Amino acid sequence: MRIDGLASGLDTENIIKDLMRTEKLPLDRVFQQKTRTEWQRDQYRTLSTKIAGFRNTVFDMQLQARFNLMTAASSNENVLSVRTAGGAQIGSYNILVKELATSANMITAAGIRERFDSFTSEITEPVSVRIRSSQKNSEGEPTEFMDIEINPGETVNSFVQKVNSNKELKISALYDQFTDALVFTSVDTGRNTEIQFDLANTETENFVTQVLQDENKIWSKNESGTNAKIEINGLETERASNVFNLAGVEVSLKSVSQELIRIQVSQDTDEIFNNIKDFVEQYNELIDEIHGKLNEPYYRDFPPLTDEQKGDLSEREIELWEEKAQSGLLRSDRILSDIVYSMRRALTMSVEGVDDLRNLHQIGITTGSWYENGKLYINEQKLRTAIEDNLDQVTALFTKNSESGISGETGLARRLNASIETGLDRLADTAGKSTALYDKSTLSEKIRRYDDQILAMEERLIRVENRYWAQFSMMERLLQEMYSQSDWLYQQLGVMTT
Repeated sequence: MRIDGLASGLDTENIIKDLMRTEKLPLDRVFQQKTRTEWQRDQYRTLSTKIAGFRNTVFDMQLQARFNLMTAASSNENVLSVRTAGGAQIGSYNILVKELATSANMITAAGIRERFDSFTSEITEPVSVRIRSSQKNSEGEPTEFMDIEINPGETVNSFVQKVNSNKELKISALYDQFTDALVFTSVDTGRNTEIQFDLANTETENFVTQVLQDENKIWSKNESGTNAKIEINGLETERASNVFNLAGVEVSLKSVSQELIRIQVSQDTDEIFNNIKDFVEQYNELIDEIHGKLNEPYYRDFPPLTDEQKGDLSEREIELWEEKAQSGLLRSDRILSDIVYSMRRALTMSVEGVDDLRNLHQIGITTGSWYENGKLYINEQKLRTAIEDNLDQVTALFTKNSESGISGETGLARRLNASIETGLDRLADTAGKSTALYDKSTLSEKIRRYDDQILAMEERLIRVENRYWAQFSMMERLLQEMYSQSDWLYQQLGVMTT
């Protein structure tokens, strides 16, 4: 039971609050240390994420495929279009498009709606119609028949919807009200493509003969697909599809033409240049951000705010305070300094074993002044010339793999990737990863120790506060007893004087 100044007249609650505020100062300091450590860990992790993002770019730059880029152009995009696929080689092709590949088509006899409605009104239970587009699968076998269920009372429009919603069937259906006919068209093209109904199945045969065909069992139209007929550099040939691969180039036929269309495949120097430029820009952005943290001012007089301190400030004041409180936590950090140094060293060392272009300077990429912290600059004309005239050496400069394991013989991107991996490992050991189920990093372990320390200190503060209340309550009871005795003595003295 807590007695609040009944006898003494003291504001016991506020007195104890003031006493506890003093007792709580060590806890506040530990809380601030924990908060500062959490901020530091979060800043490490943010930078680690950005470094990992750059590492992905660096990883790509160590692959020869990043430099072996081709582009293809068509002399007439209205007749055929082209784009490079894997394995395209420099060269040119002359193509004459004589015929386009066509799909298989099957058109019912007119009057389909009346026959369809009559059929579905007579059936009393669902009927399965078996249909397929007979283009061979990857094993060279015809595709399997697939079932389309027709229910009693179903309409031709709902049947069309069922066919079109079955993507594995590879058949599209269309009902034309003007001709009152139903059209089936295969998705695939080529002379091996054919739309087939399983006439060995009784239900399917009844549906075909009673609904799709006329009274003479005749279709309005039933045609297989046809191959595209083309001439490539004078060689007459055919393709089952209007889209096909020609020596690593994807060709899409669009129309027939008597004009000879020229396809030109060449090195995509623009894309290679853009890849290197993007690599340099990302490197500069990362270097600037890391150096921003290394040189960020540290404000010693702005520790993290406690909840009690925040209660006395506005949101804007809290924001401004914490902006300074979080500043400089990674100032002059050894791990970040080592990462920057190793990255700069990886890019500035020459690559042994490359004939002429052994460093970035020789392809037009130079380092800025000392105060720019290793920022790279590109002489675009010199870089383009190096790519156009000596692409093999530019490729080797970035991607060369040292069989002997000697660092000086390794390409710039490979050695840069290795240095970044080492840096990321150090960051993970120090700050951990937010995706880890259990973080054993140095800072996380430190935060857990702070948590244990805070818990112990909070338990101690509860005991101290209870002790203060017990002491003040005892004082109140003693004062009350003293006042009672004083009143009794006063009464006794009054009796004696009378």
